[in-house]
Amino acid sequence: MKYCTNCGRQLADDEVCTCRQQAQTQAPNQTQDNNAQADNAAQQAQFNGQPQGNAQAQFNGQPQGNAQGQFNGQPQGNAQSQAFDNFTQQVNAAGQQLQNDKNVASIITLYKGLIKKPAQAAADFVKNANMASGFIFIGLFAIVEVVLSVVYLLSSVIGSIGGFGFSFYPASFFEGIFSGIVGEAVRVLILAAVILVVLNAVQKDKKVTFAQTLSAACLYDAVYLPIILVAAIIDIIPFQFFGNVSSWLHTFAGVVGYVCIFFGVRAIEEDDNKLPLVCGLAFLATAVGSTIVNAIF
Repeated sequence: MKYCTNCGRQLADDEVCTCRQQAQTQAPNQTQDNNAQADNAAQQAQFNGQPQGNAQAQFNGQPQGNAQGQFNGQPQGNAQSQAFDNFTQQVNAAGQQLQNDKNVASIITLYKGLIKKPAQAAADFVKNANMASGFIFIGLFAIVEVVLSVVYLLSSVIGSIGGFGFSFYPASFFEGIFSGIVGEAVRVLILAAVILVVLNAVQKDKKVTFAQTLSAACLYDAVYLPIILVAAIIDIIPFQFFGNVSSWLHTFAGVVGYVCIFFGVRAIEEDDNKLPLVCGLAFLATAVGSTIVNAIF
């Protein structure tokens, strides 16, 4: 008995093993089987006659691009449009916030300049006119008016402790605050309007805007408000001398305020010879308008 040295099969006498020939025959057949299996896999990947790439990308019959772009049934284009609208709103909100910051920055710059170079600061504030900054000063005056009313009320209370009589009437208290705020707003607007009309009437080439004249009119409050706050605090002290100091500070604040208006108007007019006429008419009209408003309220 003998055995095949290759596969180990038992062979009969004079028998030759054919294992090598069978191995060579099976090799090409195995390759064909692998190719057939690959073809079957591709056919199985088909879905309703669609190509393999499209079949895998299908979601309820939608193409791949649309399926990925869908969210709750919305097309991809609508989702992109919504995202763009949200981005636009954010940009607008950021721009508005930046604008508000610029308004505040212009007021801070004005106060810094009034300490070092008041004439130049007033001129620059009017040249770089901003409507919002002007109305901010009117709002600040309203706040200061409320604060001063409370301060004067406390001053009256302190005076009553020293033996003076004290009476508080809420209706009169709030009416005084309201009339003060309205009167100041009207005064500023009248002053700005008169300066605008007179300047554009006497000037030939250089025209001014209401934003510029409003900024010039608000220069009075820009100087007047912080000074009278200090004066009000001093006025609380129950001594006659400090009452005189408070009165002096009010006068000082008024003079400096009108001087700043003068320099502000000068920055937007073209002929200094007409400047006294412009400011004189503006101040006269403001005084008349304020008197009328005070009579109404």
